[in-house]
Amino acid sequence: MSKPNLINKQLNDNKKSLTFLIVTLLGFTAIYQLRPLLDDQQFMWISIPTYAIVPGILTAYSSILAIKLHRQKHFQAKGFLVFAIGAAFWFIAEQIWQLYDHVWEGDPFPSEADIFYVGAYPFMIAFLFISLKPVLKSINWKVWLFAIGLSFSLLLPSLLAAYDDMEGEEAFATSIALAYPIMASIQVVPAIVGILFLTKRSANFSWMLVLFGFIIYNISDTFFLFAELDGTYYDGHPVDLLYVYSFVLLIFAFHIRLKIANLPSSENKAMFFSETVQFETISKFGIPLTLAIVSMVILVSMVDAIFIQEDETLSSQSLMLGVVAMLGVFAVIVITINKNLSRLVKMRTTELVEQRDNLENLVEEKTHEILKSERLSAIGELSGRLAHDLRNPLSVMKMSLDLIKQSPADSKISDPTVTKRIDLIEKSIDRISHQVDDVLGYVRNSPLNLTNVSLKELVENSLEKVNVPEDVKVEISKKDVKIDCDAIKLDAVFINLIVNSIQAMHDGGKITIQISEQDNFAIIKFSDTGEGIPNENMNKIFEPLFTTKQKGTGLGLASCKNIVEQHQGEISVSNNPTTFSIMLPKVLSVQKVKLQPKQN
Repeated sequence: MSKPNLINKQLNDNKKSLTFLIVTLLGFTAIYQLRPLLDDQQFMWISIPTYAIVPGILTAYSSILAIKLHRQKHFQAKGFLVFAIGAAFWFIAEQIWQLYDHVWEGDPFPSEADIFYVGAYPFMIAFLFISLKPVLKSINWKVWLFAIGLSFSLLLPSLLAAYDDMEGEEAFATSIALAYPIMASIQVVPAIVGILFLTKRSANFSWMLVLFGFIIYNISDTFFLFAELDGTYYDGHPVDLLYVYSFVLLIFAFHIRLKIANLPSSENKAMFFSETVQFETISKFGIPLTLAIVSMVILVSMVDAIFIQEDETLSSQSLMLGVVAMLGVFAVIVITINKNLSRLVKMRTTELVEQRDNLENLVEEKTHEILKSERLSAIGELSGRLAHDLRNPLSVMKMSLDLIKQSPADSKISDPTVTKRIDLIEKSIDRISHQVDDVLGYVRNSPLNLTNVSLKELVENSLEKVNVPEDVKVEISKKDVKIDCDAIKLDAVFINLIVNSIQAMHDGGKITIQISEQDNFAIIKFSDTGEGIPNENMNKIFEPLFTTKQKGTGLGLASCKNIVEQHQGEISVSNNPTTFSIMLPKVLSVQKVKLQPKQN
């Protein structure tokens, strides 16, 4: 599959995954809204399967990915291995928690579940840092400072609240209670760094979901801590739904990553950070997902405050504190995204301008190379044609000289036989001279020697150099325009066009030369009453070596075109009557003339 098709397929798959993800989150949200209508025993049939199945699926996905990537010898295999261990700790902790909550009906602290919860943190932190390893050198120290500062701002109130609540308790219980906010704050640092990096560089949809999942999990920890401290936590509390959100996001992230792992090895080099899906990852998927999650959290919080905790002010305050904390984190992220978006657009614009300039230079260089190649090819073809065409007049000249030598000793130059031989030699020399002039006119590309001349006078001077038959009438308009040009080069163009018109009228005719002006351009037209140019040849007559004449070189009109274009003008042809039109600027820019490509 080609790279553009692969990118389009990934984008389409990501859109489908995002839609299915939001629907899944809405489904869990709707189920948890049944909590006000159910008692603890009834809601148990929702919470137990949820916290058994969802963490179990996450553990299975991460384990399968670790094995798959290990077989592929992918660098991420170690990262997913440590995540799988951490996810197994989560799964075990959740099952122990459910047993204490619904079977053993006890609430010891710290319990075995707390040991596994806290034990999962180091593995998850290691996973995040392993995933960030390819881009660690690209992350500015300011990003780390910002992430640490934001994490510390969340840590401080949680740490103080936990310490106050555990005052006078055993050291082990106190250390476990303090380990929660401390480990959570460490875990959130690489997650925030990853989000900030995502706004500046390229990353795929899977990585974005992983980061969102970890950030929501850390916010849930803070939310859960305050709910536990003020004694308002219950089975089906809004914080339980936040934990479910984080698990679901991670499951979807690993599902997408597993699909990438199943691609052929050449396409399975996509890491979390990838050039194939760029800023659209956060703008197309991240922002809609953020809005959906925040909206659902606000809805759940309102339902909880209105139907369950309406009489407990402290609980409502704790609830709102958690909501505000979550909104604050996402607000900071969105603000950072918007801030970096303008910077990214400016950077991309600069890159595009540079690429455009480089492309223009490359096109110009390639054009010169092609022109040079075409010219060399034309010269090679011309050499073969000249060798053939010059052989005939040279043979005539040699034969004529031989016959002259064989003439009687008393023969004079005025003798008819000698005169005939000399005429043949002269015509052969003219033919060779014409062919050589055509070749030199096409091959040479000397700089323009600009002077301000009268077009009418230039045409009249050119006409004087042409042997016009008696049966051909030439008419020149009275209009005159002065232009900047190289008079010698334009003289060659005019002579060529006049001679072509004469040769096109076998039985005589009329040549009309019209001079006019339009805006800053002078226009000169050469029309004749000849047979015209066949339609199939109209697009070929200016091509090098194209000719319909038996003795032509095919370079006359090509040379005319080169000279006109060197003057920054245009030459074209039309039929009925046959008319060659030349448009030339009246004032020629010397700077642009110097920039004309040199053709070797």
